[in-house]
Amino acid sequence: MWSGTHALLLVTVALAIEPVVCYKGNYERFEQFFGHEYIDMDLRVRKYNRTTMVLNGTMFIRQPIDDTIVFSSDVFHSRLGNQQFQHYPMRLPTSGCCQFIDNIHNEYPEFIGDIGNIPVLGECPVSVRSMIIDDKVFPTSVLPDSLAAGLWKLVITGAIEEKAVIRLMISIRLYDDFFM
Repeated sequence: MWSGTHALLLVTVALAIEPVVCYKGNYERFEQFFGHEYIDMDLRVRKYNRTTMVLNGTMFIRQPIDDTIVFSSDVFHSRLGNQQFQHYPMRLPTSGCCQFIDNIHNEYPEFIGDIGNIPVLGECPVSVRSMIIDDKVFPTSVLPDSLAAGLWKLVITGAIEEKAVIRLMISIRLYDDFFM
């Protein structure tokens, strides 16, 4: 027979050892649809080892870019990973190109340190250059806790005066790992 004390102890133990969800993420695909005259992203997803996919290639900035190009995003989720996407009510903040780069420098400096020739914090306009991305593993530590496993698609659109001039898509597969 369970007493009130035993039940309280059982609930306390159950809450204390609640499993923590951790995600492992792999890039699935990267594609730039248009806007090569502004930024040409010659990036591809390749298999790094048996369990890891990485992003590799070069981003060419073809002309000086400032905050007149405003980037926005749309996020989609396929729970089963079968390309049947549902629009997800989450976005990256809408911002100009220079603001976007500065935000990455401020929020995620450890993830951009190994990108060759990336613009420095506060550089605006961003000058013509090529940035080298060499075997970049997806940084799952930047993900919010509310995401579920499955296939995720992020569509980023750059617009000048509300006319889309750049569009690209990144898809990432998240796997959940449960452990105590």
